[in-house]
Amino acid sequence: MQMLTIVLGIIFILLLLSLLATTIMELVSSLMQLRGKNLERALRNMLASSDLDERILEAFKQNALYRQLSYRNGKKLSAPSYVSPQSFQAILMNILLEGREQNLENIRGSIDKLGNQDLREVLLQLLNESENKLDDFRSKVQGWYNDVMDRSTAWYKQNTQKLLVMIGFALAVVFNADTIAIYQRLGADPEALQQVVTMAEAYVAGNDVEAIRQRDPEFEQIYQNLKNLVQQDLEAARRPLGLGWDNGIAQMGPLDWLTKLLGWVVTALAVSLGAPFWFDLLKKIVNIRQSAKN
Repeated sequence: MQMLTIVLGIIFILLLLSLLATTIMELVSSLMQLRGKNLERALRNMLASSDLDERILEAFKQNALYRQLSYRNGKKLSAPSYVSPQSFQAILMNILLEGREQNLENIRGSIDKLGNQDLREVLLQLLNESENKLDDFRSKVQGWYNDVMDRSTAWYKQNTQKLLVMIGFALAVVFNADTIAIYQRLGADPEALQQVVTMAEAYVAGNDVEAIRQRDPEFEQIYQNLKNLVQQDLEAARRPLGLGWDNGIAQMGPLDWLTKLLGWVVTALAVSLGAPFWFDLLKKIVNIRQSAKN
């Protein structure tokens, strides 16, 4: 039970650091509009796979619905961060038909006239697979969009994962959050361990994973989350764990620094797993401890 309690304390600290790293990453993503750029890249792959014909892509970006989705808090972004499958299908049909009645004959005629061969072949294949049923064709187009966006989202996560590792390492150095040292401190100081465990149990009771998983929050909310994490949660955890650079480092030798570097790397890699992972794990361990007590 003692080892499980120490692990719980470490997981709670990694959760807080992961939340901070994710919040910083969301701040960077919001400022640089990374999600919008990722969406636009996916749309380019779908609608303008040939550089010789970008007319459909440009018409898509100029569509009124798409332009409305590109606004946030009255400010126009380079691209919306998200377009639903239904909106994608509606915009594409509007472009293809140019105001004409939405029936299979008009749709097939418009597809046949497309200059982009790849797009023409994809849409004809979806039309044939729908067995000339309009509703089925709409569903096929939405499914095609979902498939492309799934791959695009995976690519986005790969890139943000690298960013999370770098942010995690920077936070480990700034807060001197060395996982090895944290483990030693919790094992040697029962009072500090109990304080951290109490905070962890209160955090699990007052939060849920869906709030942690919230996608694309508003800039103001990101900034407020960042302030709360640094000023409240991490500050409260810093005191019992001795995080930071208040302690003297003059006596540290080369081996001590090597161990600390290893601890920082472990912290960075752990942070890159993401806050939802650590929250789920923390909740399970809290439940196990509570069940054991009962």
